[in-house]
Amino acid sequence: MTQSEALDLDAITIAVEWENPRDVGTRFTDRALAALDAEIAREQKRSPGRPTVLFLYDENAIDPDSIRRGLARGCPALEGRATVRIVATDGLTYYQLKNRGAELAETAFTILLDSDACPQPGWLRGLLAPFSEARMMAVSGVTSLEPLDLISRTMAMIWIFDLPSEHPRSRGRVQMHANNFAVRTAFFTANPFPNTPAFKKQCGLWLADVVDRGFGFLRTPDALVLHAPHSGFVFILWRAVQAGLDRDAKAKLEGRGRFARLVYAAQVFFKKNFRAARRIVAHHREVDLPVWQIPLSIAIGWSYYSTLAGAQLVSAIVDGLPESARLRWIESS
Repeated sequence: MTQSEALDLDAITIAVEWENPRDVGTRFTDRALAALDAEIAREQKRSPGRPTVLFLYDENAIDPDSIRRGLARGCPALEGRATVRIVATDGLTYYQLKNRGAELAETAFTILLDSDACPQPGWLRGLLAPFSEARMMAVSGVTSLEPLDLISRTMAMIWIFDLPSEHPRSRGRVQMHANNFAVRTAFFTANPFPNTPAFKKQCGLWLADVVDRGFGFLRTPDALVLHAPHSGFVFILWRAVQAGLDRDAKAKLEGRGRFARLVYAAQVFFKKNFRAARRIVAHHREVDLPVWQIPLSIAIGWSYYSTLAGAQLVSAIVDGLPESARLRWIESS
């Protein structure tokens, strides 16, 4: 696809989960909505089509009026550019909402986007261009955390998302984030995200299976979103616990024995803490972290990964936290 070619906007459904707004402020969701609207408007200068935009939420946890208020603040013109639907579900969570979005799509392509992920200029075109190859079934864009304060700057350097300077080298890497992801709808509805005990690992398990079976996948730095930062220190420790439980659940699914999982947890502790310190020293200028804050940043990074490894170790010792207990813990948090 060249820069002069128009996208077939009528062939696109954008499914936006509305679970993350419980953890971030309206400042971030409003800005994400405005950026999405701007991307659609930019492409409509080349094509008169109208994409479908679905906002999916759990009716037991989210007030739909909060979504309507967000649309009114962030993108009041969106309903004039796209077919907008606000879709209630009964108890569906993050990955289930994304599966449901694809199920409801009546278009050739579905884009799965987080409600607090802010598309950058060129995102829509960059995400869909690789589908010009018939073999391509799924395309992942790239994501960076927005660095705003000491905690968010630290997590931007050490967490699972690359820094913007690192995205060009990631083209073609077998890695994805479900917050910025496009699929052929028919393929994804036949191959949805799995329902596993892992809290945030379904996308990685899905991708490994798809690639192993030889289906086309591409990661592209041409489709960038900036994700809202974590909401405070307690929240990142909660995410660390979940990540540790996820790592052990994945290791168990891979068939590792208990001793191997204990060794794995110890390896994670030393490897990740060393990596965190190294990255903070190397990249602090990119996120505008003052030199005097480097020791504080390293302490935050070590707190995160020590908590993660501790949760992973406990899970391996007790041979995995039962799913019912995991769900109760998640809901209470």
